[in-house]
Amino acid sequence: MTTIPLLLTNAAAQFGMDPALLEPTETGDMATLSYQSLLECAHAFAGHLQECQVQKGERIMIWSASRTDWLVSYFGSLLVGMVVIPLDINTQENFLQLITQTTGAKFLVTTQQQYQTLQHPPVPLIDIDALPQGTLDQQRLPTLEDHDLAELVFTSGTTGQPKGVMLSHGNITSNAKGALEVVHITKADRALSILPLSHMFEMTIEVAILHAGASVVYARSLAPGRLFHLLTTQHITAMVLVPQALQLFLHGIEREVRRQQKERQWALLHRVAPHVPFGLRRYLFAMVHRRLGGRFRLFVSGGAYLPSDLARSWEQMGVRVMQGYGTTECSPVISVTPMHEHTYESVGKPLPQVAIRLAPDHEILVHGPNVSPGYWKDPDATAAAFQGGWYYTGDLGYIDEKGDLHLKGRKKNLIVLANGLNVYPEDIENVLQTDADLKDAVIFGLTEGNQEPEVHAVLLLDDTSKAKAIVQRANKQLAPYQQIRSFTIWPEQDFPRTHTLKVKRQDVLQRLPALRAREK
Repeated sequence: MTTIPLLLTNAAAQFGMDPALLEPTETGDMATLSYQSLLECAHAFAGHLQECQVQKGERIMIWSASRTDWLVSYFGSLLVGMVVIPLDINTQENFLQLITQTTGAKFLVTTQQQYQTLQHPPVPLIDIDALPQGTLDQQRLPTLEDHDLAELVFTSGTTGQPKGVMLSHGNITSNAKGALEVVHITKADRALSILPLSHMFEMTIEVAILHAGASVVYARSLAPGRLFHLLTTQHITAMVLVPQALQLFLHGIEREVRRQQKERQWALLHRVAPHVPFGLRRYLFAMVHRRLGGRFRLFVSGGAYLPSDLARSWEQMGVRVMQGYGTTECSPVISVTPMHEHTYESVGKPLPQVAIRLAPDHEILVHGPNVSPGYWKDPDATAAAFQGGWYYTGDLGYIDEKGDLHLKGRKKNLIVLANGLNVYPEDIENVLQTDADLKDAVIFGLTEGNQEPEVHAVLLLDDTSKAKAIVQRANKQLAPYQQIRSFTIWPEQDFPRTHTLKVKRQDVLQRLPALRAREK
């Protein structure tokens, strides 16, 4: 076990002037920070925090999009023993105020522009565009242990009091090292970062990348043209993303196929590809690999369900797609599909040192050095979720004969019919999402009056006249007890989503009665 600052110090000693972090500048150039420079910048920011008389264990919030100075402020804060509270860039002021009150945070690292949007700033600003510097006194640095807290990661708090997941240095570093053993990132890799560092999936993988001596390139823009430009000019080899982003990349490539009127050749290549060894498929799809920069080799997908057809499409093109499963409480990675096992239906095997078992009701339980010690100042929630060293994920699943974990859905979303049969909303959503006429869908079990629960779909689509046909097509693929009995059309361009693009189910459910009343 080790601490995060020690991991950075060791990486700087080993990789020195090799590029660690890169990001586009306003002039279009790429600013590069070497491993040694990253350590020196972190030391300078830590020196400033020492001058502010901060104490070990005090909290600091970072409210910014992912960028080089995000990590500089992160490492600098951890060096002096502070606990980082990462905030999504879209965090609202009332939530920020609540987190400040809950944690007693001392500073807010953000831009002047973002800070000025606050009507009542709760704590002093540290300008991330011009991070203050000081001279670090190494003798005054606190002794850090792997059990010391490194981060407090709060849920969005859309319903009730948000929970602050406590993550220690040992939680995060053990998870980063375990992920490296499975994902096989090396010094030669260069990863394009598009997910927020406020999300543990991106945070832990970036710690792993730096431990391996590889480089991180921050996109600073999600415009498809900009991303493809960076993939090409920066020789990107890997990306961590959510399935929806993976789908958007595929759509971009398919648009180019249509523009060149090569649909027939495209379809033929996809029929041939399964019969060609994986390593040779990149030659079949040379156009795709040129579009990805020529050196790209793998996506790591997480944060939401990965449709097997989507993963299969990329792998037929010679691009490896590894699927990860995790939760913030597990720092966050629990399992990953192994590099050389081309499986699309499971979320793979547990990371080294991580154990998984199933409760009698098939809830997934996790044990290992990556498991959080609990929730910030919330002993009741901690006692409910962490029992006997095992974390109760709230996810349902099963383990097959090869030891691969399969997910069935969230325990709280499970629909139990009057006849005792269980309906997993995610199973129905996955069927619906294969329909080209549908943008997205959410399934609920609705009970009205004294009726038994029925399967109800909330549909997101451009042409509302196609809703009934979409439901009929889905029902033909579903078992009788799974079939959709009623539906509602979502009236807006998109569902409310988290920063990792998951649908905020509770927000949709809260609006559903009013929408249904309007339809009657």
